[in-house]
Amino acid sequence: MILKIKLAIFFVFISLFAQAQDLPQEVLQGSLVISQDIKVDQIIKDGENIKLSKEGHFVFAVGRDRIEPISITKLVNNVVVSTEEIKIIKQDYEIQRIDGLPEQMVTPLEDDIIERIIAENKVIKEKKLVNTDHTFFISNFIIPTEGIISGVFGSQRILNGKEKSPHRGLDIAAAEGEPVIATNDGIIILAEEDLYYTGGTIMIEHGHGVKSIYAHMSKVDVKIDDVVFKSQRIGSVGSTGRSTGPHLDFRVNWFQTRLDPMSIIKNEN
Repeated sequence: MILKIKLAIFFVFISLFAQAQDLPQEVLQGSLVISQDIKVDQIIKDGENIKLSKEGHFVFAVGRDRIEPISITKLVNNVVVSTEEIKIIKQDYEIQRIDGLPEQMVTPLEDDIIERIIAENKVIKEKKLVNTDHTFFISNFIIPTEGIISGVFGSQRILNGKEKSPHRGLDIAAAEGEPVIATNDGIIILAEEDLYYTGGTIMIEHGHGVKSIYAHMSKVDVKIDDVVFKSQRIGSVGSTGRSTGPHLDFRVNWFQTRLDPMSIIKNEN
């Protein structure tokens, strides 16, 4: 009996130890930071509270251009128990030139199209702010389709000689109709077949503000509020919206902060 009690205490100790994940001392721009601390009841990042699960999981992101350190403060019963500073490592971003695009894909748009874009962007912004209690994000993320990497996060795009906003996702070139799968478990919060910029588009909420986005799809096989599981087919590769050829534009967000998808993808083979 005594041996059983000692073993039980030992395994509880091991479990608690395994659930205490130290914060990194430094992180790359564009990274998602996932951590856990079961001993605290409040986490403050840069002066603002972030969600803490019952099991002590929390997550936050580092933007593409952030250079100042991140401050993380932990509290118990409103008493500060620790404050840590995380240094930021700068990334070297590529410059990507794309010439020969139809002029309507580069130049300013007509008023009716601008109104459409504004309306669509409003919906997308609202979806990115969704903040559920789910913790699907603690599981490894996987690549959502097979193909050739044709565009990387953060690269500066110059279209027909005109500088544009940096690329916010990962482009995976693949044949039209190739399967697109969910990168992780989650809830469908956006499922659109014809957005102006991104065509067939899906957004999955993985909890605590972490979203994965799939764009330019030829087919959308899910609907809002569907529960999807990692590796489940959600649609097909396409070239809808403003696209130059069949590919998947795969993006990851923490609320409005855009992340490098390659920073979260793990090989599960």
